[in-house]
Amino acid sequence: MNNVSVERRVSFRSVGLPAEHGSWSLVSEPILLGLLAAPSWAGAALAAGAFALFLLNRPFKIYWNDRRRGRAYERTAVARRAVLIYGLIAAGALALALALGGLRPFAPLGLALPLLAVFVAYDQRPGRYWQAELAAPVAFAAVVAAIVLAGGWAWPSALALWGFMAARAAPAVLFIRARLRLDKGKAVAPGDSIPTALAAHVLALGAVAALVWPGWLPWTALLAAGLLLARAAWGLSPWRWRSSVKALGVLETVFGVLAVALVALGYWLE
Repeated sequence: MNNVSVERRVSFRSVGLPAEHGSWSLVSEPILLGLLAAPSWAGAALAAGAFALFLLNRPFKIYWNDRRRGRAYERTAVARRAVLIYGLIAAGALALALALGGLRPFAPLGLALPLLAVFVAYDQRPGRYWQAELAAPVAFAAVVAAIVLAGGWAWPSALALWGFMAARAAPAVLFIRARLRLDKGKAVAPGDSIPTALAAHVLALGAVAALVWPGWLPWTALLAAGLLLARAAWGLSPWRWRSSVKALGVLETVFGVLAVALVALGYWLE
């Protein structure tokens, strides 16, 4: 009886919402940038559909794993309900985007499928893998290209925005992993070292500069990349701020929104 009562207390929030706080920021940023840079009804529908698919991942994983093992808990039923809700929202929103914008905006999402496959392959395994943590945000960053294409943008600028969001997301993942290990005094793991995180930010700055030079990104994108590099250098230094994991996540969200705002501002000033 005790087990049954515990299972019945499973909430929709615990099953239907992602547990990783950082994923909310890395998913919301490309959507926000796309809508700020090129607002359109088709883009808004694409954004809604993409966000619903993001929310669908956790309950689908719970439901699929339970059913695969031949188990049925209260959480299984809650997860199934969440999958149906998010699935219907995603299908309806993406169908509306297709009706309003045609197939063209969906092309970047197709290009992101190999990265999504990498994420799915590693996400099904127990534990946390850097491959999944890097592949997922870079794949989802394709949404910004899809949104601006729906707004009538040309391909070079759309892909450049995807490049900027990838240059934001991948180094951010490495920064957070290195910072958490540093704060907890854990041994350095491959890919989680301070030099790796800083090198990734330097490479990101160079990549953004290469996209700004031909005019595919506004010059404020360089300011944004420089801000993120400075944040990483300070955050991984002996003089870094001392904060909880939750506070670190909030700060990272703030830096991400500032970076997005700087890029959007560059387009508005043109």
